[in-house]
Amino acid sequence: MAKGADFVLPSDKLPEDIFTVNDLTEEHKLIRQTMREFMANEVLTGTAMERIESKDLLLQRELLKKLAGLGVLGAEIPEEYGGQGLDKITGAIIAEEIAKQGSFACTFLAHTGIGTLPIRFFGTEEQKKKYLPKLVNGEWIASYCLTESGAGSDANSANAEAVETESGFVLNGEKTFVTNGGFADLFIVFAQLKEFEGGSKWKKLGLTAFIVEKNSPGLVIGAEEHKMGIRGSSTATISLNNVLVPKENLLGEPGKGFKIALNILNLGRFKLAAASLGGGRLGLEQALKYSQERKQFGKSICEFGAIRQKLAQMAAKIYAMESVVYRTAGHLEEAIGKVDANDSKAVLKAIEEFVVECSLVKIFCSEALDFIVDENVQIHGGSGFCEGSPERQYRDSRINRIFEGTNEINRLLAIGMLLKKATTGSLPLMQAIKQVVGESMIPSMQTEPEDLVERLTYYLNNAKKAVLLVAGSAYEKYALKLEEHQILLMALSDCLMNIFVMESSLAALSKNKTDSNSHLVQLIFDDGLFLVERLAREIVSMCADGDTQRTALVMVRRLLKFTPVNKENLSNKIVEGLLRRG
Repeated sequence: MAKGADFVLPSDKLPEDIFTVNDLTEEHKLIRQTMREFMANEVLTGTAMERIESKDLLLQRELLKKLAGLGVLGAEIPEEYGGQGLDKITGAIIAEEIAKQGSFACTFLAHTGIGTLPIRFFGTEEQKKKYLPKLVNGEWIASYCLTESGAGSDANSANAEAVETESGFVLNGEKTFVTNGGFADLFIVFAQLKEFEGGSKWKKLGLTAFIVEKNSPGLVIGAEEHKMGIRGSSTATISLNNVLVPKENLLGEPGKGFKIALNILNLGRFKLAAASLGGGRLGLEQALKYSQERKQFGKSICEFGAIRQKLAQMAAKIYAMESVVYRTAGHLEEAIGKVDANDSKAVLKAIEEFVVECSLVKIFCSEALDFIVDENVQIHGGSGFCEGSPERQYRDSRINRIFEGTNEINRLLAIGMLLKKATTGSLPLMQAIKQVVGESMIPSMQTEPEDLVERLTYYLNNAKKAVLLVAGSAYEKYALKLEEHQILLMALSDCLMNIFVMESSLAALSKNKTDSNSHLVQLIFDDGLFLVERLAREIVSMCADGDTQRTALVMVRRLLKFTPVNKENLSNKIVEGLLRRG
């Protein structure tokens, strides 16, 4: 079984247990087909699209009910609560396919993910029996209330308060940017639990989660936000004015709400990455179709090198996104599947194991999607700037770098959790750094292997060593004050992300060695290795100078030496492959 963040450790062999799309079962493929048919027939029609984008929440409720009839709302909910009890891979497939309509995807994912999963994983048996069937059959819509005007990235500083009384918990405060807030029936609310100590003193017990029903007196739903993108989704402010919540609606343990929030967000980040993959596929499909139809200077624009390079880069991004999404899905499924689903502490530990991967996959896929939709608009030219599909997708995509923790926060979280794993001994990172430092003093006589997978594995292994080398330099320089150097930390995080992307893509290639896949992975590695080298050099410049800096740069250059590809030839091969497949 894989351990969280172990992809950073050098190895001359690829891990054998990485899940890829090549491992999808026939059941997985059938679910994908079912979702594609539903989207084509019910959501992506002209009339439905217009109604969704005009924020027709009644239609969206109807669509959720139809998905409930297909078993989709309860795909990952145990059968005893009305669900299907399917795996995380299925969840990724559903998220990927539903993302072809951004606003509805937002509604769906908020309901089935951050709105429902807190009860699924941290609710009591009574709470699960009471609420999960209603959420699974579409009778009730769920939402998640964490963010406040003064508590965004720093969610633990929320000012909403909860006080326990004989009758229950009294909640006061205001939650902002609540997805599904305008029409939800159930709210997962996070508030600071306070205990009266006497006189004027109150003791904070910590962030605590509650299940709050819509009809609770004192709960007021504010006006809908007018957003740049995902305009058809509901986003509202929720005010809590002496809202009485029954004691049985306390979710999890008192003061442990932040752990619930963090781990549900981890799952949310993974789902967002899967949705970004689906959006990326749509963007490439549109760009490829238009580039064949649009003629300039007597030929289709897909014949021009400048357009081919864009299409090739888009395709490579999608292959990389697919690789990291399904790898992460496999890790999560294996980890959660090995613990008792009713043991919230065990579930927490299982999810926490892959917090680094969840953050990195969210960052990479959201930014890759932004690249794809931007290039799609560019390929469409003036028509792409006019209201319509490329323009809508361009607007819808932008929120993904903010949702579920900004990408900046996730970069810092990923490297922070990695260092935590290292200092606690759960990941032998310090040992690996020491070994790399020792090895780097001796020039390697190894030559590049001829076989493509072996050669890329060799490059990858050296890239890992280079990252560990500069990470060691950073830790040696700043030690416990490293967290104060955010620019350095984000550069390290981007190094980790590219390592994860390259290894995941190579693992996918090793299971399906087609010419098309090999071309895509070569492009992924070419971009990834260049980026890691630049970032490594930047990190060295931030933590060394003089002779020490020069020595470190020599080591980095030696480790990251590779033969670049001919991008023109590679782009032509990739696009020709895309055109053949249609």
